[in-house]
Amino acid sequence: MPTKHALLGLLNIKEMSAYDLAKFARESIGYFWNESYSNVHRTLDVLTSENLVTKSKKTGGRNKTVYRITAEGQQTLKNWLSNHEHSMIYRDELLLKLFVSQKDNYPSILIDFKKVLEEISGQQRNYHQIREFLKTKPAKNLSHSLVLDYGIIQNDATIKWLKKAIKQIGEEV
Repeated sequence: MPTKHALLGLLNIKEMSAYDLAKFARESIGYFWNESYSNVHRTLDVLTSENLVTKSKKTGGRNKTVYRITAEGQQTLKNWLSNHEHSMIYRDELLLKLFVSQKDNYPSILIDFKKVLEEISGQQRNYHQIREFLKTKPAKNLSHSLVLDYGIIQNDATIKWLKKAIKQIGEEV
C-alpha cells in the first residue's frame, strides 16, 4: 500500500498531526504523489492499529493529536525502500482530451493548455524557491535534491511542449 509507505516516510522526517501531515505532503511530494486529507486520516488509523505509528495529544493553543513513527514503522519503511518494486501509474486527463479531440474542440483544448502552462510555470517557480531554500540549510539531503531536480527537468520539458502545442493549435483555430 504506497499511501501507507508515503506517510511513514513523511513521519520519519518529523512527527506531525494529520492536518500538518496532509499539508506537508501537499507541499513536498504533492506534485507527484497526491493524498486527500480523508485518506491521510484513514491511513493514519490503519498505521496506528498496526503499531507502525503512535499518537499522542499535544496541548497548547490548539489541542491536537500528533503522530510519530515507531521502530516497527521504521523497519516497515526500510523494508519497503529496499524491496526493489515500484509502480508508475500516470494519468493525464489533458492528454486524453487532446488525443480524442477534433479540430472543432481545439478552442477548448487551447484554454486548458494555457491554464496548465500557467499552473506548471507556478510549480516551476516554487521548485526554484525550494532549491534556493535548500541551499541555505547546513545539512544537505541528496534525496530531496534529486527529486527536486527531476521535477524541474520534467517541468522544463512540459513547459516547452505546452508552448509549442499552444502555438500549433492556435494556428489551426
